[in-house]
Amino acid sequence: MPASAADASPYGHRISESHLKAVTFKSTVVRYLACKMLGLLWPGTYWSHISGLRLAEVPAPELPTAHWVRLRTILGGICGTDLAAIFLRAHPASFLQSLAAMPYGLGHECVAVIDEVGRAVTDYKPGDRVVIEPSLSCAAREIDPSCAPCAAGNFTLCENLHRGTLPPAYMTGYNNFTGGSWGERFVAHSWQLHRVPDSLPDEQAVLTDPLACSLHGVLRHRPADNHHALVQGGGIIALGTIAALRALRCRAEVTALVYTAFQEELARKLGADHVIRHAARMPSRRRYDDIAGYVGGRRVPGLFGNQGLFGGFDTVYSCAGGGAALTDAAKFTRARGTLVILGTGSICVFDSTPLWFAELNVIGCNGRQIEEYDGRRLHTYRVLFELIERGAFDPAAFPTRTYPLSEYRAALRDLVHPPTPPFLKALLDPNRT
Repeated sequence: MPASAADASPYGHRISESHLKAVTFKSTVVRYLACKMLGLLWPGTYWSHISGLRLAEVPAPELPTAHWVRLRTILGGICGTDLAAIFLRAHPASFLQSLAAMPYGLGHECVAVIDEVGRAVTDYKPGDRVVIEPSLSCAAREIDPSCAPCAAGNFTLCENLHRGTLPPAYMTGYNNFTGGSWGERFVAHSWQLHRVPDSLPDEQAVLTDPLACSLHGVLRHRPADNHHALVQGGGIIALGTIAALRALRCRAEVTALVYTAFQEELARKLGADHVIRHAARMPSRRRYDDIAGYVGGRRVPGLFGNQGLFGGFDTVYSCAGGGAALTDAAKFTRARGTLVILGTGSICVFDSTPLWFAELNVIGCNGRQIEEYDGRRLHTYRVLFELIERGAFDPAAFPTRTYPLSEYRAALRDLVHPPTPPFLKALLDPNRT
Protein backbone atom coordinates (compact mmCIF):
# COMPACT_ATOMS: atom_id res chain seq x y z
CA MET A 1 0.00 0.00 0.00
CA PRO A 2 1.45 3.45 -0.78
CA ALA A 3 2.61 5.29 2.31
CA SER A 4 0.43 8.27 1.39
CA ALA A 5 -2.73 6.21 1.91
CA ALA A 6 -1.77 5.45 5.50
CA ASP A 7 -0.60 9.03 6.09
CA ALA A 8 -4.11 10.23 5.20
CA SER A 9 -5.59 8.31 8.14
CA PRO A 10 -6.82 10.42 11.08
CA TYR A 11 -5.15 7.91 13.40
CA GLY A 12 -1.55 8.89 12.71
CA HIS A 13 1.39 8.12 10.45
CA ARG A 14 2.44 4.82 9.00
CA ILE A 15 4.91 3.03 11.27
CA SER A 16 8.04 1.08 10.40
CA GLU A 17 7.50 -1.81 8.02
CA SER A 18 9.97 -4.13 9.73
CA HIS A 19 9.67 -3.51 13.49
CA LEU A 20 7.15 -2.14 15.97
CA LYS A 21 6.68 -1.55 19.67
CA ALA A 22 4.59 -4.12 21.48
CA VAL A 23 4.06 -5.56 24.94
CA THR A 24 4.82 -9.28 24.98
CA PHE A 25 4.63 -11.90 27.68
CA LYS A 26 6.74 -15.01 28.12
CA SER A 27 6.80 -17.04 31.31
CA THR A 28 9.40 -19.66 32.16
CA VAL A 29 9.60 -22.16 35.00
CA VAL A 30 12.01 -19.90 36.90
CA ARG A 31 9.88 -16.79 36.37
CA TYR A 32 6.71 -18.70 37.29
CA LEU A 33 8.14 -19.89 40.59
CA ALA A 34 9.72 -16.53 41.39
CA CYS A 35 6.49 -14.62 40.74
CA LYS A 36 4.39 -17.09 42.70
CA MET A 37 6.65 -16.80 45.75
CA LEU A 38 7.45 -13.07 45.64
CA GLY A 39 3.91 -12.20 44.59
CA LEU A 40 2.64 -13.26 48.01
CA LEU A 41 4.48 -10.29 49.50
CA TRP A 42 4.70 -7.90 46.55
CA PRO A 43 1.86 -8.04 43.97
CA GLY A 44 3.90 -5.74 41.74
CA THR A 45 6.12 -8.74 41.01
CA TYR A 46 3.68 -9.74 38.30
CA TRP A 47 4.28 -6.60 36.23
CA SER A 48 7.91 -6.08 37.24
CA HIS A 49 11.02 -7.03 35.28
CA ILE A 50 10.97 -10.34 37.16
CA SER A 51 7.86 -11.34 35.21
CA GLY A 52 7.81 -12.13 31.53
CA LEU A 53 6.29 -8.77 30.52
CA ARG A 54 8.31 -6.63 28.10
CA LEU A 55 7.75 -3.56 25.96
CA ALA A 56 10.15 -4.10 23.10
CA GLU A 57 10.86 -3.62 19.42
CA VAL A 58 9.60 -6.80 17.74
CA PRO A 59 9.40 -7.87 14.11
CA ALA A 60 6.17 -6.83 12.44
CA PRO A 61 3.96 -9.92 11.97
CA GLU A 62 3.57 -11.18 8.43
CA LEU A 63 0.23 -11.75 6.70
CA PRO A 64 -0.22 -15.56 6.90
CA THR A 65 -2.24 -15.70 3.65
CA ALA A 66 -3.74 -13.31 1.09
CA HIS A 67 -6.98 -13.19 3.11
CA TRP A 68 -5.38 -11.37 6.04
CA VAL A 69 -4.96 -7.67 6.83
CA ARG A 70 -2.52 -5.61 8.82
CA LEU A 71 -4.09 -3.40 11.50
CA ARG A 72 -2.81 -0.29 13.22
CA THR A 73 -4.03 -0.15 16.82
CA ILE A 74 -6.01 2.89 17.93
CA LEU A 75 -6.76 1.55 21.42
CA GLY A 76 -6.21 -1.82 23.09
CA GLY A 77 -8.13 -2.98 26.16
CA ILE A 78 -6.78 -4.90 29.15
CA CYS A 79 -9.05 -7.90 29.62
CA GLY A 80 -9.58 -10.02 32.73
CA THR A 81 -8.21 -12.95 30.74
CA ASP A 82 -5.02 -10.95 30.13
CA LEU A 83 -4.72 -10.36 33.87
CA ALA A 84 -5.23 -14.06 34.57
CA ALA A 85 -2.32 -14.87 32.24
CA ILE A 86 -0.02 -12.18 33.63
CA PHE A 87 -0.84 -13.00 37.26
CA LEU A 88 -0.36 -16.73 36.55
CA ARG A 89 -3.83 -17.65 37.77
CA ALA A 90 -4.27 -20.43 35.22
CA HIS A 91 -3.05 -23.86 36.26
CA PRO A 92 0.06 -24.90 34.26
CA ALA A 93 -1.75 -28.09 33.21
CA SER A 94 -4.70 -26.19 31.71
CA PHE A 95 -5.87 -27.58 28.37
CA LEU A 96 -5.62 -24.09 26.88
CA GLN A 97 -1.86 -24.07 27.39
CA SER A 98 -1.62 -26.48 24.45
CA LEU A 99 -3.47 -23.94 22.28
CA ALA A 100 -1.25 -20.96 23.07
CA ALA A 101 2.35 -20.19 22.14
CA MET A 102 4.72 -17.78 23.90
CA PRO A 103 5.85 -15.10 23.69
CA TYR A 104 2.29 -13.80 23.54
CA GLY A 105 1.66 -10.66 21.52
CA LEU A 106 -0.85 -9.50 24.12
CA GLY A 107 -4.18 -7.83 23.46
CA HIS A 108 -7.41 -8.93 21.75
CA GLU A 109 -9.78 -6.15 22.78
CA CYS A 110 -9.27 -3.34 20.32
CA VAL A 111 -10.39 -0.70 17.93
CA ALA A 112 -8.04 -0.41 14.97
CA VAL A 113 -7.66 0.96 11.46
CA ILE A 114 -6.72 -1.21 8.48
CA ASP A 115 -3.21 -0.40 7.31
CA GLU A 116 -2.72 -3.00 4.59
CA VAL A 117 -4.89 -5.67 2.96
CA GLY A 118 -3.95 -8.99 1.41
CA ARG A 119 -4.52 -9.33 -2.30
CA ALA A 120 -7.57 -11.60 -1.80
CA VAL A 121 -9.37 -9.17 0.56
CA THR A 122 -12.20 -7.39 -1.27
CA ASP A 123 -14.67 -6.38 1.47
CA TYR A 124 -12.30 -4.06 3.35
CA LYS A 125 -9.85 -1.33 2.43
CA PRO A 126 -7.05 0.62 4.10
CA GLY A 127 -8.44 3.26 6.42
CA ASP A 128 -11.51 1.24 7.53
CA ARG A 129 -12.05 1.41 11.30
CA VAL A 130 -12.77 -2.02 12.75
CA VAL A 131 -12.90 -4.26 15.78
CA ILE A 132 -11.93 -7.92 15.59
CA GLU A 133 -13.53 -11.21 16.55
CA PRO A 134 -10.45 -12.74 18.23
CA SER A 135 -11.26 -16.43 17.63
CA LEU A 136 -8.78 -18.23 15.38
CA SER A 137 -11.29 -20.84 14.28
CA CYS A 138 -11.97 -22.64 11.00
CA ALA A 139 -12.63 -19.50 8.94
CA ALA A 140 -9.38 -17.85 10.05
CA ARG A 141 -7.56 -21.13 9.40
CA GLU A 142 -9.18 -21.40 5.97
CA ILE A 143 -10.43 -24.91 6.65
CA ASP A 144 -13.13 -26.10 4.26
CA PRO A 145 -15.37 -27.80 5.17
CA SER A 146 -15.42 -26.29 8.63
CA CYS A 147 -16.07 -28.28 11.79
CA ALA A 148 -19.65 -28.77 13.01
CA PRO A 149 -19.57 -26.00 15.67
CA CYS A 150 -18.20 -23.44 13.21
CA ALA A 151 -20.75 -24.45 10.58
CA ALA A 152 -23.47 -23.79 13.17
CA GLY A 153 -22.03 -20.36 13.96
CA ASN A 154 -20.48 -21.44 17.26
CA PHE A 155 -16.94 -20.61 16.19
CA THR A 156 -15.58 -20.15 19.72
CA LEU A 157 -16.24 -23.89 20.11
CA CYS A 158 -14.09 -24.72 17.06
CA GLU A 159 -12.65 -28.24 16.94
CA ASN A 160 -9.79 -27.33 14.58
CA LEU A 161 -7.77 -24.90 16.69
CA HIS A 162 -4.66 -26.99 16.06
CA ARG A 163 -5.10 -27.43 12.29
CA GLY A 164 -5.20 -25.51 9.02
CA THR A 165 -2.97 -22.69 7.79
CA LEU A 166 -2.05 -21.52 11.31
CA PRO A 167 -0.11 -23.00 14.25
CA PRO A 168 -2.11 -24.19 17.27
CA ALA A 169 -3.80 -21.18 18.92
CA TYR A 170 -7.27 -20.35 20.11
CA MET A 171 -7.34 -16.57 19.76
CA THR A 172 -5.53 -13.34 18.98
CA GLY A 173 -3.48 -12.13 21.93
CA TYR A 174 -2.33 -15.59 23.06
CA ASN A 175 0.02 -16.66 20.30
CA ASN A 176 3.37 -15.71 18.81
CA PHE A 177 2.41 -15.00 15.21
CA THR A 178 -0.48 -12.46 14.96
CA GLY A 179 0.70 -9.82 17.41
CA GLY A 180 -1.91 -8.10 19.53
CA SER A 181 -3.55 -4.80 20.38
CA TRP A 182 -0.99 -4.05 23.11
CA GLY A 183 1.24 -3.09 20.23
CA GLU A 184 1.40 -0.68 17.31
CA ARG A 185 0.29 -3.23 14.74
CA PHE A 186 -1.04 -6.75 14.46
CA VAL A 187 -2.62 -8.95 11.79
CA ALA A 188 -6.07 -10.51 11.51
CA HIS A 189 -7.99 -12.60 9.02
CA SER A 190 -10.61 -10.63 7.08
CA TRP A 191 -13.26 -12.96 8.57
CA GLN A 192 -12.41 -11.56 12.00
CA LEU A 193 -13.17 -7.95 11.05
CA HIS A 194 -16.27 -5.94 11.93
CA ARG A 195 -16.74 -2.32 10.86
CA VAL A 196 -17.45 0.10 13.66
CA PRO A 197 -20.45 2.43 13.33
CA ASP A 198 -19.29 5.98 12.58
CA SER A 199 -21.24 7.28 15.57
CA LEU A 200 -19.31 5.13 18.05
CA PRO A 201 -16.24 6.89 19.52
CA ASP A 202 -12.98 4.96 19.80
CA GLU A 203 -13.16 4.90 23.62
CA GLN A 204 -16.51 3.09 23.37
CA ALA A 205 -15.77 0.95 20.32
CA VAL A 206 -12.86 -0.70 22.16
CA LEU A 207 -15.41 -2.08 24.66
CA THR A 208 -17.19 -4.06 21.93
CA ASP A 209 -15.66 -7.42 22.81
CA PRO A 210 -16.25 -7.51 26.59
CA LEU A 211 -19.76 -6.08 26.27
CA ALA A 212 -20.55 -8.61 23.54
CA CYS A 213 -19.41 -11.41 25.88
CA SER A 214 -21.94 -10.17 28.45
CA LEU A 215 -24.63 -9.95 25.80
CA HIS A 216 -23.88 -13.48 24.61
CA GLY A 217 -24.42 -14.78 28.14
CA VAL A 218 -27.88 -13.22 28.33
CA LEU A 219 -28.76 -14.47 24.84
CA ARG A 220 -27.73 -17.96 25.96
CA HIS A 221 -30.19 -17.74 28.86
CA ARG A 222 -32.72 -14.99 29.51
CA PRO A 223 -34.63 -15.29 32.78
CA ALA A 224 -38.42 -15.26 32.76
CA ASP A 225 -39.89 -11.88 33.64
CA ASN A 226 -41.23 -13.22 36.94
CA HIS A 227 -37.87 -14.70 37.98
CA HIS A 228 -35.19 -13.33 40.29
CA ALA A 229 -31.65 -13.24 38.86
CA LEU A 230 -28.32 -12.65 40.58
CA VAL A 231 -25.33 -11.17 38.74
CA GLN A 232 -22.15 -12.05 40.65
CA GLY A 233 -19.12 -9.80 40.14
CA GLY A 234 -18.27 -6.13 39.81
CA GLY A 235 -16.19 -6.06 36.63
CA ILE A 236 -17.20 -5.04 33.13
CA ILE A 237 -18.57 -8.51 32.26
CA ALA A 238 -20.91 -8.51 35.28
CA LEU A 239 -22.03 -4.93 34.84
CA GLY A 240 -22.38 -5.52 31.10
CA THR A 241 -24.66 -8.46 31.91
CA ILE A 242 -26.98 -6.17 33.88
CA ALA A 243 -26.99 -3.71 30.98
CA ALA A 244 -27.66 -6.52 28.49
CA LEU A 245 -30.61 -7.83 30.50
CA ARG A 246 -32.23 -4.41 30.42
CA ALA A 247 -31.29 -3.72 26.79
CA LEU A 248 -33.08 -6.94 25.78
CA ARG A 249 -36.15 -5.75 27.74
CA CYS A 250 -35.86 -8.46 30.40
CA ARG A 251 -38.15 -7.50 33.29
CA ALA A 252 -36.82 -10.08 35.76
CA GLU A 253 -35.87 -8.84 39.21
CA VAL A 254 -32.09 -8.37 39.14
CA THR A 255 -29.79 -8.34 42.16
CA ALA A 256 -26.11 -7.47 41.78
CA LEU A 257 -23.45 -8.93 44.07
CA VAL A 258 -20.52 -6.48 44.10
CA TYR A 259 -17.52 -5.57 46.23
CA THR A 260 -17.15 -1.76 46.21
CA ALA A 261 -19.29 1.36 46.46
CA PHE A 262 -18.20 2.30 42.92
CA GLN A 263 -19.48 -1.01 41.55
CA GLU A 264 -22.71 -0.62 43.51
CA GLU A 265 -23.33 2.80 41.99
CA LEU A 266 -22.76 1.49 38.46
CA ALA A 267 -24.92 -1.60 39.02
CA ARG A 268 -27.86 0.55 40.10
CA LYS A 269 -27.32 2.96 37.21
CA LEU A 270 -27.32 0.08 34.72
CA GLY A 271 -30.60 -1.38 35.96
CA ALA A 272 -30.09 -3.59 39.03
CA ASP A 273 -33.11 -3.59 41.33
CA HIS A 274 -31.07 -4.54 44.40
CA VAL A 275 -27.37 -4.57 45.26
CA ILE A 276 -25.59 -6.77 47.82
CA ARG A 277 -22.12 -5.50 48.68
CA HIS A 278 -19.67 -7.99 50.20
CA ALA A 279 -16.21 -7.12 51.44
CA ALA A 280 -13.39 -9.18 49.95
CA ARG A 281 -12.61 -10.92 53.26
CA MET A 282 -16.15 -11.16 54.61
CA PRO A 283 -16.71 -14.35 56.66
CA SER A 284 -18.54 -16.97 54.61
CA ARG A 285 -21.34 -17.35 57.17
CA ARG A 286 -22.19 -13.65 56.80
CA ARG A 287 -22.15 -13.88 53.01
CA TYR A 288 -24.55 -16.81 53.05
CA ASP A 289 -26.79 -15.18 55.66
CA ASP A 290 -27.03 -12.12 53.39
CA ILE A 291 -28.06 -14.23 50.40
CA ALA A 292 -30.51 -16.25 52.47
CA GLY A 293 -32.15 -13.04 53.60
CA TYR A 294 -32.64 -11.85 50.02
CA VAL A 295 -34.20 -15.08 48.77
CA GLY A 296 -36.05 -16.18 51.89
CA GLY A 297 -33.74 -19.18 52.25
CA ARG A 298 -31.69 -20.72 55.02
CA ARG A 299 -27.95 -21.08 55.53
CA VAL A 300 -26.75 -24.57 56.49
CA PRO A 301 -23.33 -24.54 58.23
CA GLY A 302 -20.81 -27.27 57.55
CA LEU A 303 -17.38 -28.22 58.87
CA PHE A 304 -14.25 -26.11 58.31
CA GLY A 305 -16.29 -23.03 57.40
CA ASN A 306 -18.06 -24.67 54.46
CA GLN A 307 -21.59 -23.41 53.94
CA GLY A 308 -24.74 -24.60 52.22
CA LEU A 309 -27.96 -22.85 51.30
CA PHE A 310 -31.57 -23.96 50.99
CA GLY A 311 -33.29 -21.64 48.54
CA GLY A 312 -31.64 -19.34 46.06
CA PHE A 313 -32.02 -17.32 42.88
CA ASP A 314 -33.78 -18.64 39.76
CA THR A 315 -30.76 -17.65 37.64
CA VAL A 316 -27.22 -16.79 38.68
CA TYR A 317 -24.77 -15.21 36.24
CA SER A 318 -21.31 -16.03 37.59
CA CYS A 319 -18.94 -13.39 36.22
CA ALA A 320 -16.22 -13.38 38.87
CA GLY A 321 -14.02 -16.36 37.90
CA GLY A 322 -12.13 -18.66 40.25
CA GLY A 323 -13.18 -21.74 42.19
CA ALA A 324 -14.40 -19.97 45.35
CA ALA A 325 -16.66 -17.58 43.43
CA LEU A 326 -18.00 -20.38 41.24
CA THR A 327 -18.75 -22.49 44.33
CA ASP A 328 -20.72 -19.59 45.83
CA ALA A 329 -22.58 -19.02 42.56
CA ALA A 330 -23.66 -22.66 42.39
CA LYS A 331 -24.85 -22.63 46.00
CA PHE A 332 -26.70 -19.34 45.49
CA THR A 333 -28.79 -20.96 42.71
CA ARG A 334 -32.09 -22.53 43.76
CA ALA A 335 -32.84 -26.20 43.14
CA ARG A 336 -33.31 -26.77 39.41
CA GLY A 337 -32.34 -23.17 38.77
CA THR A 338 -29.87 -22.08 36.10
CA LEU A 339 -26.21 -21.24 36.65
CA VAL A 340 -24.73 -19.25 33.74
CA ILE A 341 -20.92 -19.15 33.78
CA LEU A 342 -19.34 -16.14 32.08
CA GLY A 343 -16.19 -15.83 34.19
CA THR A 344 -13.24 -17.57 32.57
CA GLY A 345 -11.91 -20.35 34.76
CA SER A 346 -9.30 -23.05 34.82
CA ILE A 347 -8.36 -26.01 36.97
CA CYS A 348 -9.51 -25.09 40.47
CA VAL A 349 -11.00 -26.29 43.76
CA PHE A 350 -14.79 -26.31 43.33
CA ASP A 351 -17.56 -27.78 45.48
CA SER A 352 -19.68 -29.58 42.90
CA THR A 353 -22.31 -30.76 45.40
CA PRO A 354 -25.02 -28.32 44.21
CA LEU A 355 -24.73 -29.53 40.61
CA TRP A 356 -26.23 -32.92 41.45
CA PHE A 357 -27.84 -32.32 44.83
CA ALA A 358 -29.86 -29.32 43.60
CA GLU A 359 -30.09 -30.60 39.99
CA LEU A 360 -28.82 -27.33 38.54
CA ASN A 361 -28.92 -26.41 34.88
CA VAL A 362 -25.42 -25.20 34.00
CA ILE A 363 -24.73 -23.07 30.92
CA GLY A 364 -21.21 -22.17 29.86
CA CYS A 365 -20.56 -19.02 27.83
CA ASN A 366 -17.51 -18.73 25.62
CA GLY A 367 -17.03 -15.35 24.00
CA ARG A 368 -19.21 -14.37 21.06
CA GLN A 369 -21.04 -16.38 18.40
CA ILE A 370 -23.75 -16.17 15.76
CA GLU A 371 -26.91 -15.39 17.70
CA GLU A 372 -30.57 -16.03 17.02
CA TYR A 373 -31.86 -12.51 17.45
CA ASP A 374 -35.03 -10.79 16.31
CA GLY A 375 -35.69 -13.52 13.74
CA ARG A 376 -32.18 -13.20 12.26
CA ARG A 377 -28.77 -14.79 12.69
CA LEU A 378 -26.23 -12.12 13.62
CA HIS A 379 -22.79 -12.02 15.14
CA THR A 380 -22.98 -10.83 18.75
CA TYR A 381 -21.08 -7.67 17.76
CA ARG A 382 -23.81 -6.75 15.26
CA VAL A 383 -26.52 -7.32 17.86
CA LEU A 384 -24.62 -5.05 20.26
CA PHE A 385 -24.20 -2.34 17.62
CA GLU A 386 -27.95 -2.42 16.88
CA LEU A 387 -28.78 -2.06 20.57
CA ILE A 388 -26.33 0.83 20.88
CA GLU A 389 -27.64 2.61 17.80
CA ARG A 390 -31.22 2.52 19.05
CA GLY A 391 -30.20 3.75 22.50
CA ALA A 392 -30.95 0.55 24.42
CA PHE A 393 -27.31 -0.06 25.42
CA ASP A 394 -24.99 2.79 26.41
CA PRO A 395 -21.25 1.94 26.33
CA ALA A 396 -20.50 5.42 27.72
CA ALA A 397 -21.82 4.15 31.07
CA PHE A 398 -18.66 2.06 31.53
CA PRO A 399 -15.81 4.29 32.79
CA THR A 400 -12.40 3.83 31.17
CA ARG A 401 -8.93 5.27 31.64
CA THR A 402 -6.37 5.53 28.85
CA TYR A 403 -2.60 5.11 29.23
CA PRO A 404 0.22 5.47 26.72
CA LEU A 405 1.52 2.05 25.72
CA SER A 406 4.78 2.81 27.53
CA GLU A 407 2.82 3.10 30.80
CA TYR A 408 1.30 -0.38 30.65
CA ARG A 409 2.82 -1.22 34.05
CA ALA A 410 1.00 1.76 35.59
CA ALA A 411 -2.24 0.54 34.01
CA LEU A 412 -1.80 -2.91 35.58
CA ARG A 413 -0.96 -1.37 38.94
CA ASP A 414 -4.08 0.81 38.86
CA LEU A 415 -6.26 -2.18 38.06
CA VAL A 416 -4.96 -3.91 41.19
CA HIS A 417 -4.89 -0.76 43.35
CA PRO A 418 -7.68 1.45 41.92
CA PRO A 419 -7.02 5.19 41.94
CA THR A 420 -9.52 7.97 42.57
CA PRO A 421 -11.73 8.25 40.64
CA PRO A 422 -11.95 4.50 39.92
CA PHE A 423 -12.64 3.03 36.48
CA LEU A 424 -13.69 -0.27 34.93
CA LYS A 425 -11.46 -0.71 31.89
CA ALA A 426 -7.82 0.28 31.29
CA LEU A 427 -6.99 1.17 27.68
CA LEU A 428 -3.56 1.32 26.05
CA ASP A 429 -2.83 3.87 23.32
CA PRO A 430 0.30 3.12 21.25
CA ASN A 431 -0.03 6.50 19.54
CA ARG A 432 0.61 8.47 22.75
CA THR A 433 4.05 9.06 24.19
